[in-house]
Amino acid sequence: MSFATFSLLAALAATTVSAHGYVNNASIGGVEYTGYQPYQDPYTTPLPDRIFRAIQGNGPVEDLTSIDIQCGGYTAGGIVGSSPAKLTAGPVAAGSQVDLYWTLWPESHMGPAITYMALCPGGDCSTFVPESDAVWFKVQEAGRTGSSDVWASDVIEKAGGFLSYTIPSCLAPGSYLVRHEVIALHAAYAYPGAQFYPSCHQIEVTGSGSTTPSALVSFPGAYAAADPGITYDAYKASEYTIPGPALFTCGGSADSGSAAPIVSSSASAPVATSVVSNSTLPAITTSAAPLETAAPVPTVLPSTLQTLVQTSSTVPVASAAPVAAAGDC
Repeated sequence: MSFATFSLLAALAATTVSAHGYVNNASIGGVEYTGYQPYQDPYTTPLPDRIFRAIQGNGPVEDLTSIDIQCGGYTAGGIVGSSPAKLTAGPVAAGSQVDLYWTLWPESHMGPAITYMALCPGGDCSTFVPESDAVWFKVQEAGRTGSSDVWASDVIEKAGGFLSYTIPSCLAPGSYLVRHEVIALHAAYAYPGAQFYPSCHQIEVTGSGSTTPSALVSFPGAYAAADPGITYDAYKASEYTIPGPALFTCGGSADSGSAAPIVSSSASAPVATSVVSNSTLPAITTSAAPLETAAPVPTVLPSTLQTLVQTSSTVPVASAAPVAAAGDC
């Protein structure tokens, strides 16, 4: 075995061991979009156009006061806060379900899945940077089932697993920035300890709705270290309180659906038409952006919710690249 080959294998092994996860691709309004590929996109010329904003990698954000908590940035590494993406998904009708396919999630990193939306001013997300403004409303949440070992993150520890949210049917048309996250609680018994894995994408919503939510929060700001959903011993059999504001609903109904997981057959999983060796987490394509190969694959973990489980036979293999600098296991 050559030294170069050995180095490549060692790099891949290191990535797999230290990996956590991120949204690899999405199915929105019947169209499949490739997520931001942190180990590929920064090294590609020209930079691929995405609907997803840049993230630092597969590592977590742990500082609740950092702007990085907003969309998964890494200020110390040059990815500050929430830099707009060039594309916006859609148009997609209010009331539609959006499926977000994660890289394999480590089983040890149990936790909730939460989704927020923010209206982009002037109908344009390509220049919208929320900074610390209160613009976000919660549209989906799922945590622990009672005091059992069933968590919202369970579904993405399986190849092809995905988490979902439903765009509230009463929502006014417009362009929205969506913030979706999984919070890993394996070390959350003291602060800092909880690990946040946020990701943001841009989406155009259509329909006859007229509701503009007014109970808004900011990131940073929505969570505090002392919140019961932030400092929490996940190894004890106890109820879990999902952090953040109350769930936004239409007319008092749980329009965003924080229900138990629905099991779907692997036959319905989005399948890429021009991907290199990726038969698991469907690598997807957008009509405006070139498709990339799947990003590095982390290990494994848990989930409950209106999230959906989907499985396929293999896991995407990543090319060798730098390991995320932010956060550790």
